[in-house]
Amino acid sequence: MESKGLRAGRVRRAGTAGAVPARRQPTGTRLAACVAALGAAAAALAACASLSGQVTPTPLSSVAHGEGSLRLLGATGYVEDGSTDPRVDWVTAFTRRTGCQVSYTQVPDTASIPAAIQRHAPGYYDGVVAPAEIAGQLVEAGLIAPLNTAIVPGYTAISRTVRTQQVMTPKGRTYGVPYVWDALVLGYATPAVRPAPATWGAVFDPASAARHAGKIMLPGDPVTIALAALYLKSARPSLGIADPYELTSGQFAAAIAVLKNGRRDITQYYSHDTQVIDALATGGAVLGAVLPRHVDILARAGRKVAAADPAQGTTGQVSFWQMTAQAPDPNCMYEWLAWSLTPHVQQQVAGWNGTAPVNPGACGGLGRQICGRYHVADQAYLDKVSFAHLPVADCGDGKPGCVGWAQWQRAWNSIAGAPQT
Repeated sequence: MESKGLRAGRVRRAGTAGAVPARRQPTGTRLAACVAALGAAAAALAACASLSGQVTPTPLSSVAHGEGSLRLLGATGYVEDGSTDPRVDWVTAFTRRTGCQVSYTQVPDTASIPAAIQRHAPGYYDGVVAPAEIAGQLVEAGLIAPLNTAIVPGYTAISRTVRTQQVMTPKGRTYGVPYVWDALVLGYATPAVRPAPATWGAVFDPASAARHAGKIMLPGDPVTIALAALYLKSARPSLGIADPYELTSGQFAAAIAVLKNGRRDITQYYSHDTQVIDALATGGAVLGAVLPRHVDILARAGRKVAAADPAQGTTGQVSFWQMTAQAPDPNCMYEWLAWSLTPHVQQQVAGWNGTAPVNPGACGGLGRQICGRYHVADQAYLDKVSFAHLPVADCGDGKPGCVGWAQWQRAWNSIAGAPQT
């Protein structure tokens, strides 16, 4: 699987008359967006909220003939029409089948999505694909329409663990259809890290991390705080952490302390696939929280690296397709939602991006290896993945006492923005 950060090519870009091919800019992993961009995203969402209005649209009761066009927004790799690689194309067949002409606007990273929405009047885009923390902000801003999943063929084929993530099902409504997912593993250089790491203590326990001081990597994203909280859930059960994304002030402070105390052991907070691959290939790092695709690329290149699934579980990220609140082409959007879940499309998008498909039906043939790497059919494994959702002050259940996303961003900036010593 080729790293997304290494590809360049053409995509169809919205915003002009017709669909115009444009040069693609390289980007990195969906889990790692820069802190500055996330801060801009929050400001953009505040502006968007004032434009969105208060009326919640009623979901369609059935899908009619498509309107003929479809405007989508997201980051590199989510929508491919063969212009990057002729063998990678799940758009052309969709257009032939539905008559919906697809325009896809790319942003350099997912944190840029809110600002991209703000650049146009409401009703410009039909759909957006985004990770949970961005998707949750879009829902809170009133920019996303609830969906009738009963008219989305293939929806019930998605693993229940994945399709019932709370960020997409607030107040009994569904605001997104899962597309692909990722989960962190302990990646390590086998000659340098012995014995093989078995828990997140290898990264976060001071005594263990000191063995590889200055050669440990973590994702450069505020949701890394949740990874530290997951470690504390088992390392310090007295804290009472249940959900690593719903933290009281005391639990949050403990997670931040873990990250700050380990700052000297970290060589890099990465934001691109290439940073991980280069560091592990050259010895700049020997251990870290990375993605299965990073280890796979290096292993296939003959590097002595391996991945371990931590005993206490891991954190993960689902990317969702969402329909905008004022989508001009809702029937085409529903057609796209159903198309995105078909086994053939799921195989292509998972293989192209090095992520896990949400439909286990994609695990035959070419999809078998990637499904095995991600344990797609292993419910016991999925039960131990804490999938990301937007941290909110009311703890997701209307009860105050948790730390909200803005504070997560500020705290992360104080960690990753500080000079390494």
